[in-house]
Amino acid sequence: MSRRPRRKAVDDTAQRAKKARGETDLADGLRWSAEGKPLKGVCPLLVLSSDDLEGRNKVAGFDIDFTVIKTASGRKFAIGSNDWEWWEECVPGQLQKLHKDGYRVVFFTNQAGIEKDKVKPQTVKDKIEAIIKELGIPVQVLISTGNSHFRKPSACMWDFFVDQCNQDVVVNKAESFYVGDAAGRAKGWAKDKPKDFSCSDRMFAANAGIEFYTPEEFFLKEAPAKFDWGSINPADYLPDPKTPSVKQEYHKKGKEMVLMVGVPASGKSTVRRRFLEPHGYVAVNRDTLGTAEKCAKVAKESLKAGKSVVVDNTNPSVTARAPFISIAKAAGVSCRCLWMQTPVSLAHHLNLVRQNQTSGEMRRIPDVGYNVFKKNFEEPTTAEGFVEVVKVNFVPQFDSTRDREIFEQWTTAGH
Repeated sequence: MSRRPRRKAVDDTAQRAKKARGETDLADGLRWSAEGKPLKGVCPLLVLSSDDLEGRNKVAGFDIDFTVIKTASGRKFAIGSNDWEWWEECVPGQLQKLHKDGYRVVFFTNQAGIEKDKVKPQTVKDKIEAIIKELGIPVQVLISTGNSHFRKPSACMWDFFVDQCNQDVVVNKAESFYVGDAAGRAKGWAKDKPKDFSCSDRMFAANAGIEFYTPEEFFLKEAPAKFDWGSINPADYLPDPKTPSVKQEYHKKGKEMVLMVGVPASGKSTVRRRFLEPHGYVAVNRDTLGTAEKCAKVAKESLKAGKSVVVDNTNPSVTARAPFISIAKAAGVSCRCLWMQTPVSLAHHLNLVRQNQTSGEMRRIPDVGYNVFKKNFEEPTTAEGFVEVVKVNFVPQFDSTRDREIFEQWTTAGH
């Protein structure tokens, strides 16, 4: 009786165990690791690297899909790990030349389908390993698996490579570059070409401080096409250094209640932390307390204890605000409203900035949160019972150089 089926089963089991340990059949000791705190059972960053590779001071970074390869099936998304072919015939030769010329070739790719469970991590890994085998040169790879702080255009993947994967060799940014197809080009930028789905690759290069090329520019030597960033320029919101700063104060003497109103990530919590809590205001919000009922309970108890209260929720509607105004009235204290005037486009940017500043500890608020606020929003007025409605403009202030640098990075805010 043949033993071949059993031997194949044993081999398959051994291969699966090998892959589970991150081991590969690639040269140069390349192996996979998972980095960051898992979400939904998936780590935010997958890394293919090796301690056996020497660090290099020149980095040639590339997106993968529709930059280095395209689907062999012609579909937008690959069907399995074998559905790929070179983007153009010249691609492998040019990548091999870069390696020979002293560059470290690195793939930086967003694969949000992993977190959404639309594609398995091993499927992506198998495809990448096949690409590298055919290239015949060592390639390091960083994969953002979802909507985390590692997702391009954030420079966190670039920073991780420089800090953790290059053997402490300092990268010369002036000689490094990144190539990707998400370049903000409009529909018809070339004959029969569709609009780029975003500008995230161009932004990623700008955030990393390196030169950017589209695949057409780099591999085919075509002239640059017109593009649009498709998002706000955060530098436009920085204070003018020539304009004298105005001291901001939002607290009042004596006991009171303050209701914050504003879209998600519009700066409500920053105002609360900077200008109210230092003066003894007790913060009440659903992020920490969980329900509106618990917020009301803490507000009542705090006022009874002689403390002022700031309700740091979005509070979009008259109905949402009414219970707290009633609590203040019952306690015999006045109630003010601080209404954030932050543009929605800037709030989307701040949403991603907050995620990046906290290294993913604070996840981005999904777009549905903004849509719900817009649907329910009613402009706050004194007719509701507020003694005053104060319009608060967003003025960026930074606790560190790092926070400012992250704020200044491009994001695909609202896109």
